[in-house]
Amino acid sequence: FPDAVLLCEFRTEKDHNPRIEWKKKGKGVTFVYFNNKFTGSYAGRAQIEGATLTIHSVTLKDSGEYRCEVTASEDHVSLGEATVTLSVLVPPHVPSCDVPSSVFIGADLELLCKDKLSVPPATYSWYKDNKPLKATGDTPYSVDTKKGTLKLQSVSKADSGMYRCESSNSVGAPKSCVAQQLKVLDYPLNMTILVAGASGFVALVLICCICICVCRRRGCCKKSKKTKSNKPFNPPPPPPPPFRNVSDQGSVFWGLPDLGSGLKCRLKKLFRVCPFALFSSGTTNRLSPS
Repeated sequence: FPDAVLLCEFRTEKDHNPRIEWKKKGKGVTFVYFNNKFTGSYAGRAQIEGATLTIHSVTLKDSGEYRCEVTASEDHVSLGEATVTLSVLVPPHVPSCDVPSSVFIGADLELLCKDKLSVPPATYSWYKDNKPLKATGDTPYSVDTKKGTLKLQSVSKADSGMYRCESSNSVGAPKSCVAQQLKVLDYPLNMTILVAGASGFVALVLICCICICVCRRRGCCKKSKKTKSNKPFNPPPPPPPPFRNVSDQGSVFWGLPDLGSGLKCRLKKLFRVCPFALFSSGTTNRLSPS
């Protein structure tokens, strides 16, 4: 890069050797020229004449805001300071172009182009077979001149060709990347079958989901819920013991005096409902009359 000259002029009354300082503003303030010598990266590649600063072989890092301060201790008037902004302009560089070698027919494609060094930032143009691509409302592609992208929608065989990108700005001549070949390929047979099968599977899953939703809305998929009773469970009573019919001679009534047929029948009925333990080991205790 060429040299950069930062002007700073002053006039003193009596002091013929004023103090001159140059500072650069950034995240902080750094000295460029202090105590009659240059500091940092400016040592050996900068010079000062009066208060005017000249920087040789400037780089992008030299861009920024500089401040010139002049102090004359013998003068009654303060000379103050001056601010100078240095903008390092960079002409276009060869951009990096991202063009795939092949793409399947019907796919969407985006080509990339970028020039990171040019200042001011470059604008971009795309060429196919050395013919400029100018996007309109009818073209199946779009060009972003600031970002450097070329978007192709549903590519066809006609999109095959040599593509290159060109970057340009107001500083220097435009630069272009090397043209790259783009081929548009047909889908192979196995790929077509795979895509068709995947599409059919997705359609089947979608239909099943719709059927399940309709079934649930109509209530045919609801599970019957068993109602639970809050009442405690009471088991049924055990069956009564089997009734043993015994004859009069094997019963407790054998040997009793004749109490009358009516009273005797009543006693038999009572013992049938609430029998007493009058039997022991299958034998009958006879009651003898008094």
